[in-house]
Amino acid sequence: MKIIKVNIEFVDNLEEESIHLKIQQLDDSLMQLINMLKLKDSFLFAQRGEKNYRIYLKNIYYFEAVEKKVFVYTKEHIYEVKDKLYQIEEKYESLDFLRVSKSVIVNINKIEAIYPALSGRFEVELYNGERLWISRSYVMDIKAKLGLER
Repeated sequence: MKIIKVNIEFVDNLEEESIHLKIQQLDDSLMQLINMLKLKDSFLFAQRGEKNYRIYLKNIYYFEAVEKKVFVYTKEHIYEVKDKLYQIEEKYESLDFLRVSKSVIVNINKIEAIYPALSGRFEVELYNGERLWISRSYVMDIKAKLGLER
């Protein structure tokens, strides 16, 4: 087992926080850590009613395109964003967001369980109890992202 040395230096409020990694090889566990750190304070603005809200990416369960509009689903609310689904996919693909169908991008950190379904499709259950279908063409992607490939 390899042990990683961790140094923590506290800075005052005026100095920008940063993380520096000195690594020999970038593996899956380090990528997961990096993505988690990137998600920590990242946010987007989305609209609900007449108001725009700051939504932290870590709180987003999934994005869904419905009738040329894109919605953001959190545990308690649904918001609308102006971006197209393909733009969201490009922005957040390096951060644990993965397209699972033509109309849905899911935050893989919100997946509680994954089930095989009919015709080579899968279904995911999110921590909020919602279930989403994974289209056959995206099954291999999500299995790879979740480390389920053999």
